[in-house]
Amino acid sequence: MPENSYVVYLLQRLIAVPTVNPPGEHYAEMAGLLREELEALGLETRVVRVPDEVVEKHYPWARGYPRFIVLARLGEGRPVLHLNGHYDVVPPGQGWARDPFNPVVENGRVYGRGATDMKGGIAAVIAAIRGLVEEGWRPRRGSIELSFTPDEETGGETGVKYMLDEGLTLPDYALVAEPSTTSRIWIGSRGAVWMNVHVYGRQAHGSTPWLGLNAFEAMVEIAYRLIHGYKPRLAERRTDLPMDDPRAAHPTITIGGEIEGGAKTNVVPGYYRFSIDRRLIPGEDPDEVERELRDFIMESAAPLLEKGYRVEVETTGKAPATWIPPDNPFVETVAEAVREALGLEPLRTICTGGLDTRYFQQRGIPAVTYGPGAPGAAHKPDEYVPLEELENAVKVYRALIRRILG
Repeated sequence: MPENSYVVYLLQRLIAVPTVNPPGEHYAEMAGLLREELEALGLETRVVRVPDEVVEKHYPWARGYPRFIVLARLGEGRPVLHLNGHYDVVPPGQGWARDPFNPVVENGRVYGRGATDMKGGIAAVIAAIRGLVEEGWRPRRGSIELSFTPDEETGGETGVKYMLDEGLTLPDYALVAEPSTTSRIWIGSRGAVWMNVHVYGRQAHGSTPWLGLNAFEAMVEIAYRLIHGYKPRLAERRTDLPMDDPRAAHPTITIGGEIEGGAKTNVVPGYYRFSIDRRLIPGEDPDEVERELRDFIMESAAPLLEKGYRVEVETTGKAPATWIPPDNPFVETVAEAVREALGLEPLRTICTGGLDTRYFQQRGIPAVTYGPGAPGAAHKPDEYVPLEELENAVKVYRALIRRILG
């Protein structure tokens, strides 16, 4: 099968396995499919099951749904070039004109959940290796490693982070095939602090609200202070590093992505919860941002506490912004591969979102993100990836592997 046909064929097979996270019901099927493809190429392949206690520690809702890391290797010794991709996808949601897990090729695009984020990247990585192997290529120096991991969409704790924490790999260079698009190299990503604010009042009958403490009203007061008192401060902070979108050079905050509480129209609500998603720019410390937010929330809640309310702040996630310099030698090597394969000079920017690439960078491993995708298509209905992006990624991966491993 021609290389360009194979990458589409493989991507369609990958999309057809609904690895929706949460809960991760079809991870074992995906791990088996990937192992089958990699072993057929002659790669030394293994599937590592993440211990159940590790999964339940980070994701209690995933109990009964095992997690698997697929690792493959060709060659021996160093340098080790590591290519990674996550196989989990977000739920399809509403508004699709097509079946999200019955992929189709239309108008030069492959449609389906995960086409851009990021099964297209996984298919391109494997297709690149397949093309090299069929030419009889073997590393002249060092080795190529591949890993396909779960749970990036919920933080990567049981995927890339576990893989590195346990020493399953320790590469010299790493490339994560997330959808930067093939004209752009992501040299880093913003960080995040995620929180829940729990507001406890006193439930009462709606006909006698004076007997209760309305948790919704208290929640709104705290949220109002965050919007009008805390949020404006963020506009004063800025990074001079190259961002994917200039607006992402400032920290941002999203309030109320999740809201929970209330009981019934005629009940004074005794409890409400709302979420906070605070995005960090390079140079901000996650612990300091967490303390800053906690202090602001509790100061805002002081008048409410005097009235008998109780307010608790829960941190549910925390990750630093990470990056490597745009002129890092590995970044330049990836850029050389892009120039060789595609004849263009790639942009070098920091992604507005969070990426598993940070786990490599936190350990001092030169790592970048580069992969096929359609801007704005990820996580949306009728997600797609252009065929040209897939083909371009395969070319660049092949050129990069040859540059580093001979």
